[in-house]
Amino acid sequence: MNRIPLSLILVLIAILVSAGCSTAPQAAPAATTVPATAAPSPSATPAVPAELLHNWKVTQMAIQGGTAITYPNGEITLTIQPDGTLYGNTGCNNYNGPFTLTGETPPRGKGIKIGPVSSTKMYCRSYAEQESLYLNILSTVMAYNADKDQLSMTASGGEVLIFQTQQSLSAQVPARGY
Repeated sequence: MNRIPLSLILVLIAILVSAGCSTAPQAAPAATTVPATAAPSPSATPAVPAELLHNWKVTQMAIQGGTAITYPNGEITLTIQPDGTLYGNTGCNNYNGPFTLTGETPPRGKGIKIGPVSSTKMYCRSYAEQESLYLNILSTVMAYNADKDQLSMTASGGEVLIFQTQQSLSAQVPARGY
């Protein structure tokens, strides 16, 4: 048996490997022109009107189809953001969620859909019923009306949340001179 020196085998392997790694130069692919298209918007929500972009406080809740008025026994807040999110506090728990301006015009204002709304889970006996009522109404809101200082949101069952801006409520408090 003939023995091939180890160095000859290594040289042959090196030649084969280097020959397999090199390829003939190829022509660059022809450039193609892709027609420009509009980038899809990340959300269906049109620009949020400035009239909504406030820190709001609930002053009244019209329940039972809007026929009975109740007043919160604590501060319920709502802040609407230009990115299509909202957040607030129910008097006990913090909450947040997305909203979409639908572009529709339902009977009681401009179209809006809120939710899903998530909240922290602390239990506050004095606020539990009110908090549940508020979050249930908020999650079924279908229309809103807003002006500079007041916002009303109407739910699909006829319930209505009435908000005032924090600024307008502060302006209504008479100054005390002592």
